[in-house]
Parts: sequence; C-alpha cells; structure tokens
Amino acid sequence: MPTPSPTAALEKLCTELQADFQLLRQELYQEQQDVIARVTAMETRLMAGPPAGRRHSVWKTGSDATEVSPSSIPSRGHRSVWKTTSDRSGSPNLSDEHLRESAESVSNANQEGKLENYTLETINVETEGNGNAGNAAMDTNEEDEMTESVEVHFEESAWSIPMVLGLVDAGRFDTAYAVLLLFVNCGMQVMFSGILLSDGFMGEDFSEEAHNAQVWRTSVAHDYKYMDLAQTSLVSRVCSGDGALILSTVQATLVRQINSYLGIPRGTKDFEAPTFQPGLLLCVLCILLWSLCVYKEFRGISMCLAGAFQIPRSHKTVFKAGEFYRISFCRFALLLFTLCTRAAVACVLLFAGILWLARTTSISELMLNAVALNAILDVDEFLFLGLTPMKFQHAIQSLSPLRVAYSRRRSEWESSVQCLMLLLTMWLPFVILLRPLSATMLEVKENLCGGNQAFVIYHNPETQLTYGLNTRDQRDLGQSADLSVSEVAVQAHKFSASDDFPEYITFSATREVFEVERTQTMTQVAESFPLCLETDVLAESGRMHNDPSISSVAQLFLRSAGAALGFLGASNCSQLSSYCQDYNSRLLRYACGETCGCMESLPSPWFKVVHQGCSPICMQQAAAQLSLEPCEDVAPNHTSWQAFWKAYPSVVSGFFGNDIREVNIFASVNQSNQAMLANGCPTLRQAPVDFMTQAEWCKGLDTLFGPLAHLCPESCGCKSAFDPSYCPSSCATAP
Repeated sequence: MPTPSPTAALEKLCTELQADFQLLRQELYQEQQDVIARVTAMETRLMAGPPAGRRHSVWKTGSDATEVSPSSIPSRGHRSVWKTTSDRSGSPNLSDEHLRESAESVSNANQEGKLENYTLETINVETEGNGNAGNAAMDTNEEDEMTESVEVHFEESAWSIPMVLGLVDAGRFDTAYAVLLLFVNCGMQVMFSGILLSDGFMGEDFSEEAHNAQVWRTSVAHDYKYMDLAQTSLVSRVCSGDGALILSTVQATLVRQINSYLGIPRGTKDFEAPTFQPGLLLCVLCILLWSLCVYKEFRGISMCLAGAFQIPRSHKTVFKAGEFYRISFCRFALLLFTLCTRAAVACVLLFAGILWLARTTSISELMLNAVALNAILDVDEFLFLGLTPMKFQHAIQSLSPLRVAYSRRRSEWESSVQCLMLLLTMWLPFVILLRPLSATMLEVKENLCGGNQAFVIYHNPETQLTYGLNTRDQRDLGQSADLSVSEVAVQAHKFSASDDFPEYITFSATREVFEVERTQTMTQVAESFPLCLETDVLAESGRMHNDPSISSVAQLFLRSAGAALGFLGASNCSQLSSYCQDYNSRLLRYACGETCGCMESLPSPWFKVVHQGCSPICMQQAAAQLSLEPCEDVAPNHTSWQAFWKAYPSVVSGFFGNDIREVNIFASVNQSNQAMLANGCPTLRQAPVDFMTQAEWCKGLDTLFGPLAHLCPESCGCKSAFDPSYCPSSCATAP
C-alpha cells in the first residue's frame, strides 16, 4: 500500500483543524452572547442611578464565590462590555483577532469555574450623582428579568429514538429494529387508549344498577322458591351478607362493595351517607396519583420541546460528540410529531384513567387499577431498557443535555398553571363523577335492601290471587305499567309495616296453609266463601259491609282482580265492568258477581259457571229468579242470545289459548253460528253439539259456559223430558 505524501497529510490535517476551529468559533460565540446578555442587564441597572450608600453586584461562578472585578471585563463607556463587528440586526461576523480577545476574556473569567449559573455578589462601587457620592446595590432575588438556564436531559425512552436516527454508527437491522420499536411503542399506547375508552372495558354506567336492582327486588328477591329452609327470604340473605348464598351472588357482591365504599356497617338498614366515606377518599387519592404520573409526562414533553427550540435549525443536522449544534428541518418536524403524539396519548390516558377510576366501585381494586394505569405510561421505558439495540441506547444516554432559559416570571407562571391543574384534578372528578356516584350507590342499596324484607309471595295463576308468607328477618344480625301481578304485590307491600293489611297479598297463617292455598283452583276459592261478595260485602247495603275483616278481604279480591287485568287501585266494580266478558276475568266475576251477570236470570251463558269465577251463592240467586221465568224459548233477537254467539270466537280462542279464527275448520263452524244468530233456538235441534269443544249446547260445559237450556228450554226438550241438571225449574211444572 503506497504511503501518502506529506503534502496530502498536511492538507488533511489543515482541513480537520479548520473544522475544529469553526466549531470552536461557534462555541465561543454562544458563550459570548450569553455573557453579553447578562452584563448588559447589569449595566442597565447600574445606569439607572441606584441610591447612594448601596453596593453593586458582580458575577461569580456556579462552582465557587471567586469574584471577577469589573475592570477585568472589557467595557465601552456605559454600554455593554461586549462588542461585535456586526450590527444588531444582522448575524455576527467575528474576526480571528476578535475571537482570540473574546476567548482570552472568557478564559480569564473561567479560571475558577464555568460562567454558567451566575449569581451576584455585592462589592463597593463609587457612584456620583447630583453632587453626592454613595454606594449602589442591586439584589438579584428582586430582578424579574434575570434568567437562569437549566439542563434538559434526553429521556431514556423509545420516544427519543427519532433524535438519533441516522446519526448512530449502527447496522441496517439495528436501525430498522429501532424504528419498529418506535412504532410498537406508539401503537401500544394508542391501542391501550382506545381500549380504555371502549364501552366493553368501561362497562355500563353505575346508574344502570339502580334499574337492575329494582327489577331484581320486584321479580326475584321475594319469590317463595328462593326461600331457604330457615324461612328467610332471598333479599334478607343478600342484604345481611349471607356467605352461604348460591343465588343472586352478583347482588350480594354489589351490596358488599357499596358498604365498603361508603363505610356503611354490614346489615344496617340506615341509608344515609356517612360523613367519612373511605372509598370516596381513596378514589380521589388514586385519581390524584394517576394525574401526577401524567403531569410528569407533560413536564417531560414541555421541557424537551423547549430544549429542541434552542437548537439552531438548518437544512442539515450538525452532530458531534453527543451534542447537537444544528438540527435539520426534517428531524425537527419528526421530533415535533413525536412529541405531539406523545402529548395526545397522555391526554387520552388522563381522561380515560380518571373515568375508569371513578367507575371502580370496589375499594380493593382502586389501588391496583391506578398502578396498572401507570404501567401504560412506562411502556416506552420498558421497550427502551429491554429491547432497544445497544448502539441506540448508548447514543441516547450519551446525548449532551440541552439548556433552557428560565426566568422567575416564567417559573411562577408555570407553577400557577400546575397549581390550577392540581386543584381541577381533585375538584372536577369529585363534583362531576364521585359525588353523583355516592348518591347512586345509596339509591342502589335502597332498591336492593330498603323496606320490608321478611316476606315471600306466590301468585296462583288459576285463582289470579297472590299469596304471601311472612318470613324470618335477617339471620345475621315505584310502580310501572309493565309490572306483573306478583311484582305489583311486592312493590305495594315491601315498604309497609308487618301489621298493615296488604293491598294485593293474601297472607297465610302457616306454612302448611300457604302450601295449600298457593295451589288452589278458582272453583275451590269460589266455594270457600258462602257469600256473594258484591251484594253481601262490597255494596253499602250488604249485610257484611260493615265487618272490617270480611270487607278488607273483599276489597283485596277486587284490587287483585283489577291488577290481573292491568287496572291498579280499583275501588268498585263499576270501574271494571268492561272486563267482565274477558276469558281471564275469573277473579273479577267472583268479586263482582252482580256486575258481571252471575246473578241474572237470563244472562249470556258464557262464564256462568263456578270454574269461571261465578260464586255458587250468586248462581243460586240467579236460579231462583230463573224459576220465575216461563218455560219458553227466547226470541232470536234476545240480547243474551245475540251476545252469546257474537262472543263465541274470542271466548273459545281464550279457552284454547290460540285464535281459532286462524283454523281452517272455523269457516264451517262460523256458518253454524251465523245460523244460530239468524234462526234462534230451533237451530239447536239441527246442531246440538259444538264442534270445537264437543260440548252439548243445552247442557253447557262446566269449565266454560252454562246450559243454553236456560234460554231455549223448549228446543232443549225440557218440557217433554225435564232434566234438573240443566233445565229451569219452571219447566218441571209446565203443562
């Protein structure tokens, strides 16, 4: 290999020396400008003519208190002690001689330490003014415009990778891998933010629990099927914190969380919010802790941004020995984009984290959630320390810190903003989220456990009555139109006293009686009272109207009949008269026999049987009146005859539970019915049996309708062949 010539080596050395000289020139210029600014500010204060007898200040280095006399600093009259060869509007043009003079001045001032963080010491300086000599002084702690520079170190984070891309002596794979880690870091934090704000993660608002609690209380909590062997209702066990529960564990957990969060003793029925609520206080502290973590991130972003603006920008980055002398516009734009992305992610995480913590109702999970949130912010550090190539790690760790000027005014402004943010962080979540959450928790607790807990109910669909049983108390010591009859009964009684007469529940004396009554049929209920309730009890002229025990039961039957039909709070039979001919009005016909035609001599035969609610006593009175009627067929236009055949489709549909009009055979059945309407009783001889129910018209069907022989005794042969089971008694003596 040929040896390079001395001339070429000398030229190379000169080129390197020239480059080093240019860097030294830039460094000296930067230090000169810094010192010029500081000394100019001091001279401006001195020329203001301070009072006599006070002392001026001089500079000392940040490392010791060595004084630099004013005479050692070059000055020019009363103006700045530093001078340049350029004007103030243009860029400086420093000559080699001037650079050497400036370097010597700075070197003399730097013999005892660097001129970095300047403070002021007082020395005696003679000043003259108005014929009086005195001492002048200036205290830098009172100077608002004096600034100090602070060092801003680059963070050991994946966010710092863009600063050294292309500047590190790394291989292609290391560079590509570092870029991939940057995207992974950004993607992970963005995805975490999206997941935190999703409905699936946040869950339902706690106010939804109030509705769920009300549904559970009216639909499940008082069901007799969930009563335990100790005759304790499910709601009593849930609210007392029974650890043996295998049902409604979600509600039991919710009650425990509310008690712990609000500081309510277990099993208490007091629904007032206590003064000290540990969950509320801990939630505020966790929100504050999380906010401090995010504010630390904001501080790092702002300091990095301020430091980046101190680096001169050009078309090419000048980087040497871990220090930026110039930064390219592209790299600066990439840095700004990275910082903006980082700030946006931090804002989203701050909002989502506060909302998540405010919706955490488990006091034991609050701290865990706060720590988990902090881990999201540390993803960039985890990636940097665990996966970033060593070349990039070393380059970022070796970066020289940037310097940012700070004045007292700027520091106070920043502190004011931070104080305001701190106060808002504690006050806004408390007012907007936590205080309403506390009130909602009390509402949910009252919906779950408020009022009377010690009873269970069973609704008998056959009799349409709701039966109840008083249960033991705790072992551990709004109405809506779509509510079912059982829910209405519970809703009306759950806040009543145990000795109050219920509105819709017939309480049994013992468990044995309860088991019998809850399976009773309508026939058994109708035959259990030797009274016609409407005429004997409900009517003011009734013989038992003034008996409070009988009257209360009759009123309960009436209200229950109305509730079964969707009419709540019925107080008299006339309010429910339009429901009498409905198939599901059995209890109404029992309570209001007179209004529903059970006592008429020639009513429509539909439902005039005990199985459909007509009391035997009421029907006996109707039979007595029927005996006074002549043994003759009614005319085809008779009201009862017309009503019977017109109601046939709806009544038989209710009997079978399906609309018979959708059946193909109904067309022929309807022809027969129309013939009955037009021709009257004689048609019974041609079609004596109903095709749908296979019942004989004249004899009736004991589960659906009474005998048509009451309307058509002649066509049914009651005169020629009297049958007391269905023929009117008047036909027995008819000629």
